[in-house]
Amino acid sequence: MLEQKIKEIWNSSSQTEHISIETSQLLKELNTKMSSIQKVIRIRDIREISASVIGMLIFMYLLYEIPFPITKLACSLSIVWFIFVIFKLRKSKTPDITSRLDLSLKGQLADQQEAMQHQAELLDSVAYWYAIPPFIINGLFLLGLGNPVDYNWTNSLAGSILPLTVSLKIVTITGLAFFYAFIIWINKRAVTKDVKPILEKIKIIQGQLQLDRKKII
Repeated sequence: MLEQKIKEIWNSSSQTEHISIETSQLLKELNTKMSSIQKVIRIRDIREISASVIGMLIFMYLLYEIPFPITKLACSLSIVWFIFVIFKLRKSKTPDITSRLDLSLKGQLADQQEAMQHQAELLDSVAYWYAIPPFIINGLFLLGLGNPVDYNWTNSLAGSILPLTVSLKIVTITGLAFFYAFIIWINKRAVTKDVKPILEKIKIIQGQLQLDRKKII
């Protein structure tokens, strides 16, 4: 499949790029890795956007049901954060660059490099937009929970689920801290394990293309 794309680029590009067998093999490997990571990114985006929509619905209900003012504020902030996550993931959507036959090989590599660098920055900064904000909001939510009797609030379902005692609040906040720390770690690991190797391979291919052109000249 990649060989056919190379032939089409060869015939259609205004600046024909002659590539060696070694470069062609590197391009095959890169295409395989790019297809795999783009699939992972699409699944991640679908999962996170779906979870954000469900989260919005849950916190809309809690905003309506719970009487505690600080917790209501936290519910409102949670809804805003979910909207932000959906917007950010939609904005960072990675296009299928390997199907862009209107680009030269050099152009495809440059676009792939830019897309992967954006994903690396997105994952590397996950603490600032995906972990710390909801941790603070959830902490605010928990700390705002008060005595239902003071507000004449009776909801057996919510009352049985929500951590209303101080000890349960501490346990829940501690659990959330470990959970979000794990999210930060797993995303930074993905940058090192998955994204950076692709960026390094793109640089190798770009260098190989320059060598190929020098050999022709």
